[in-house]
Amino acid sequence: MESEHGFPGSYAAEDVSFLLRRLTLAPVRIEEREQRIQSGHSHYSEMIGPEDAPTRVRMRLFRESLAANGPRLARDLVTLAAMLAESAPGGELTITSIARAGTPIGVLLTRLLRAQLGPEHVRHYSISVIRDRGIDLHALDFIAARHGAETIRFIDGWTGKGTIATEIASSLAKAGRDYDRIDAGLWVPLDISGSARRAASEDDYLIPSSLLGGTVSGLVSRSVLPRADIGSEQYHGCVELSHLRRYDLSRWFVQRMAALCDRAQPLVEPPSPAAAAARFAHSQEFIDELMREFSIRDRNRVKIGIGETVRVALRRLPERILLRDSASADAAMIARLARLRAVPVEHRPDMPHAAVGLIADVSKNQREA
Repeated sequence: MESEHGFPGSYAAEDVSFLLRRLTLAPVRIEEREQRIQSGHSHYSEMIGPEDAPTRVRMRLFRESLAANGPRLARDLVTLAAMLAESAPGGELTITSIARAGTPIGVLLTRLLRAQLGPEHVRHYSISVIRDRGIDLHALDFIAARHGAETIRFIDGWTGKGTIATEIASSLAKAGRDYDRIDAGLWVPLDISGSARRAASEDDYLIPSSLLGGTVSGLVSRSVLPRADIGSEQYHGCVELSHLRRYDLSRWFVQRMAALCDRAQPLVEPPSPAAAAARFAHSQEFIDELMREFSIRDRNRVKIGIGETVRVALRRLPERILLRDSASADAAMIARLARLRAVPVEHRPDMPHAAVGLIADVSKNQREA
């Protein structure tokens, strides 16, 4: 029987507790999964795609990204940790990361905050948030009862168009007054869309962990929620990726980034929250323009920012990729990923975001076949 206290995945027990229920679920190949999602036959959270050992190409890209962007991420992490420490009610914080892109970021922030506030004053849980189905309220209730609702801070790896931030706020608002004491905002190292409560940076860059998925996030799949479990008094689910244990870099990545954080200095003037609303509106207008240009009806087929574009290139069926500055190191990396899958790349120097990934319309392809 799964413990209500969760499990650490492949991390050290003191680093994180995943409040997820471990399930057995057969992976669905990418093409079939995309068809089921776009046809409305299945919600994306009811399936997982295949997750195999990272290729040599992806490992090389990961190491290149860590060398190029690791110091920048370290600076943003120590900046964000300082913001979080200032927000701590009575010096107590419960880092609540969004599984799974938020998990390695949450582990690193927890270590930084324990050094500032004391080990006994900072906890870290990783929980599920699913688009259109909300945050795992059962997991949230456990955390709030154990540590106090006012100590909870939601952490993710980055923002794209703001879907997760919106989902958290909407879920808590619908749930009612019991959640009024929880800060519904999202805290992230970088916020390209202006949707986070606080962020260390608004500049877009590739966070290295986005390239590897489960092998750098505790050997845990992204969260799943079978239709039969909706509304049940159980945690959202996941699949443990034990078959990838020999390729796991979760602890190695944390140790490498922690060493960089030791040498990093926080930003003197991080982005002002006051400008976030304007950036969010501009980002949404840009997405609307893209949808009109490419005759896209489903907003979920548009993914903005470098992190989300990398995800599209690696795990979805991309139709095309748009890059603002094709000469940058991150853009060159995305272009290499695109070439591996024969995805067309367009140069759009006037875009407000560094990269955009457009997911293919599978139903259209089927109609034309």
